[in-house]
Amino acid sequence: MPPPAAASAKATAKASASATPEAAGGGAGKVWVNSKSNTYHCPGSKFYGKTKAGEYMTEAEAKTKGAHADHGKACS
Repeated sequence: MPPPAAASAKATAKASASATPEAAGGGAGKVWVNSKSNTYHCPGSKFYGKTKAGEYMTEAEAKTKGAHADHGKACS
């Protein structure tokens, strides 16, 4: 069982992601690339368009720039 502080941090991160509005500009064929972690998120996922720093691009562009899929799960 994680320490209370770790559990609290996870709960805060989950609440923050769901409360954050999605950044404008996404849509069909676009993934959200988190600039800080170089991870891309698929449409409909919890962090799609919701991290503090990032940009939309195609999955192919994300892979070309060295980004990796969130939890190793590609969108297409």
